[in-house]
Parts: sequence; structure tokens; C-alpha cells
Amino acid sequence: MKELQQAIREQNCLLAGLQVATTFQNGIGCLNHYQQQVSQWKADAELYIDSPDINAVSFSRFITFFFVELAFSGSEENYFCSQYSLINKVLEYRTGMPVSLAIVFQSLGKSLGFDIQGVNFPGHFLVKCNFDDGTTVFVDPVNGKQLSRDNLQALYFSILNEFKDEEMPEEALNEACCEETLVRLLHNLKSAYISEKKYAEALGVVETLVQLCPNDPYERRDRGFLLHQLDCTQVAIADYQFFIRQCPKDPATQLLQAQLQQLSEQVPVVLH
Repeated sequence: MKELQQAIREQNCLLAGLQVATTFQNGIGCLNHYQQQVSQWKADAELYIDSPDINAVSFSRFITFFFVELAFSGSEENYFCSQYSLINKVLEYRTGMPVSLAIVFQSLGKSLGFDIQGVNFPGHFLVKCNFDDGTTVFVDPVNGKQLSRDNLQALYFSILNEFKDEEMPEEALNEACCEETLVRLLHNLKSAYISEKKYAEALGVVETLVQLCPNDPYERRDRGFLLHQLDCTQVAIADYQFFIRQCPKDPATQLLQAQLQQLSEQVPVVLH
């Protein structure tokens, strides 16, 4: 956890993502191998772009290098597969989901001098590149498509199903810091492990999230669910109770209260 927190403090999303990957995989090997691979891609990209200028034209060349020459892409099948949220696997197979692809794209682009930032867009993580002339280009990290304002607006309303005559809030396009990006990555990894019924691994992800976001009742709720699946009943009860106290009006609270009643009846009485 110390190494992960250090990478977050340094705003090094790639290293932080690799630190997460080591936690949930045995035999991942030396992280330097993956960092050296990205360094090699940097050298290849410099040759491909063939320009020292940082502008929209060179950035477009970089997009082509990443998505055509290196052939990074989003998976069209089995979207919530855990390997698409494990950065070492994304680097090896060049396939991922929006936030994991964004981490690699951002890291490589920044090493080339581009001011690339992640965007914690609702339902679909994005990246953007800022230029000295004040312009900003938004990119879908799944396929490299450059997104206009109309594209962003349409994507926002397609995800949230809000009224068409409303305006997309500007904060939807805010830059994501390293911690926010890692939390998004961990949420996806947690969902993937739960989908795969790998509850012990999912619990490990939630424990990491609880350490990063100790006051988030929803992480405590999810930890309670996973502890429940792993028959750690007493600890699950404590997490459910914490969530109910913090979120009494949440729609899940009534269901959890019923579950608490059932769990309480299952916990054996300890006689001293």
C-alpha cells in the first residue's frame, strides 16, 4: 500500500496501476519490464511523429501511433473481464477498458511532452490534451476518436438518460487527478471480480478502496457484501450497520436492514 500511495502522490498513474496489478497477481515479475516497454514505445513514437512541435497535428499523429501502429483498443466482448483492468495485462495484450487504456495513453503521451489529462466522465472515462493556444482536444481512449462538444453532450445524455434540453455540466469535463483515476480503475476491477465470482480478490480491491476512501459508506457496504459471501458474518454486520447509519435514506438501506436481521439470527452466541 505504501508503494501505491507514493505513486499516487507522484501523480504517476501508470506505476500506481502496476502496483495495483501486483497486489492481485502472483508472478507478475519486475515492474521495470513494463516501464521499459513504455519507454521503448516512446522512442518509436518520436520517430513516427517526426516533429518536436506540440500541437494538434503532432497529437493527431500520436493518436494514430497508439491506436493503429500499437493497435491498442477496447474489448468489444466480455467488457468486464478483470484482465482489462490489470495494467500489466493491458500492456501485454493492448486491450482494455476506457480508464485502463487512458492510463497507458496518458503516460505515453506525457512522456512525449503532451499535456494529457484524464477526465472522470460519467460512465465512460475520457482523456483530453491541452495546448498552449488555449484549445483542448477530447479523445475516447477506447478507439482514439476525437470528440466534439456535440459528441460529448450526446455521450453524456446517452449514459445518464437526462432530458435533451438540459445542459451538460462543465464539471463533467474536469481533469481527474491520479487518485481519482485509480479509484475508477479499482471500481472496475471490483465489478469484474464480483462478476467472475472471485470474491476474495474483490474483497482485496475493496480493502484498498476503503484505505483510499475511508469515509465512503458505499465501499463499506460493498465490503460487507463480500464478507457476507465469504461467510465472515460478524464483520459483514458491522459494515452493513455503518452504511445504514451513514445513508438512512438510501434505497438499499431497507433491504440491508432485512439482511441484518437474518444475519444476526445466524451469528452464534459466544458464552464466556
